[in-house]
Amino acid sequence: MLATGVVAVSCAAVLIREADAPALVIAAYRMGLAALPVGALALATGRQRVSQDSLWAWPLLAGMFLALHFGFWIASVQETSVITSVVLVTTNPLFVALASPFVLGERVPAATWAGIGIATVGAALMAAEDLGEGMGTVVGDLYALLGAIFGAAYLMIGRRARPQLSWLRYVGVVYPAAAVLLVLSVLVAGESFTGYSTKTFVMLGLLALVPQLVGHSAINWSLAYVPAALVAVAILGEPVGATTLAALILKEVPSGFEIAGALLVLSGVYVALRPRRVTESGLG
Repeated sequence: MLATGVVAVSCAAVLIREADAPALVIAAYRMGLAALPVGALALATGRQRVSQDSLWAWPLLAGMFLALHFGFWIASVQETSVITSVVLVTTNPLFVALASPFVLGERVPAATWAGIGIATVGAALMAAEDLGEGMGTVVGDLYALLGAIFGAAYLMIGRRARPQLSWLRYVGVVYPAAAVLLVLSVLVAGESFTGYSTKTFVMLGLLALVPQLVGHSAINWSLAYVPAALVAVAILGEPVGATTLAALILKEVPSGFEIAGALLVLSGVYVALRPRRVTESGLG
């Protein structure tokens, strides 16, 4: 399920590039369209009260951080290259690993630290050639890093809340909460929800369906079963998929440094996830 989620979210950057609309509008459509079916299904099936009303504060808070994550990251994709944006936004394992012992009480295994280190070196190689090419690129890089920080907070809150709430109850609150915040942001910014091309609306629909409903939902489901740091490291596979799609669709062909970095990212994901997979399968 986690692997399915990573593959699905890898499509997001290319879909964003193909949508000719402001970043906040793209983010609001993505979350709004995804929130409608999930929220409706949660309402239709959620007839039982949750024993602890305070649990609902966690998905509401997660929704806020998810809205911030998408708002900054989508702006980043529009300001810098797909490869740099996706690589920098997936540095969130560093923030998750650093905060997890204090926030979640989860010990970070040595293998996870090793995987983070390897993947971070790979991410730096992939981004090296695209950094420092003007203020627009620098701002885009900063937006991506802010997206990473808010994405890390989103993952850690999900890890805290998911064991007490079913997947549907969780995303049934998180997605609508994020959508409401993003819609309000669009209104405050004075942007329009209409007047875009048919192609843009198709891209917005695909963005809600594939990376959000399939990708993020699968990742949220996995948070009930694996530590947040491991989920975050697995998401480091996203730059590899996004790089491949950008080369095929947007003609952004990666350089030798970027290819080497992609291989290191995959190696880091393998190193971090393999010990848990072997242990849980009973093979040693």
